[in-house]
Amino acid sequence: MTREMDYALRILRALYQGGHQSAAAIAERESMPKAITLKVLKQLHAAGLVVSRRGPAGGYLLAEGCERLYLGELFHRLGDPLFINRCQREGYQCENRPEGDCGLCRELTRIQAVLDSELHKTPLSAIFQEK
Repeated sequence: MTREMDYALRILRALYQGGHQSAAAIAERESMPKAITLKVLKQLHAAGLVVSRRGPAGGYLLAEGCERLYLGELFHRLGDPLFINRCQREGYQCENRPEGDCGLCRELTRIQAVLDSELHKTPLSAIFQEK
């Protein structure tokens, strides 16, 4: 998982728990640099995950609830799907086994299926619940 994905999750958590907030408030709450917070907020906005408002009452809020948003979908929507190996990407052509009969690839495909299942098991709303 990339550092930016970690920041994206923390921003979404801040908005889920705290509602409408400024970028500065999110950065302070999550102990993140403001410049990075703004950069990731732009990515989240472009992905349709947050809405921005300008003006004195401006800031950011979630575009949709987190009850039906899962880690796997978040990775996908931000253009950073989680693959354990490049051979798991659609259309990949193995240079070592062009015929596609590779035991390593088969095992990695099995593991990828388990990972994908886990990434779509728990909604972000459940992950963001504080105990």
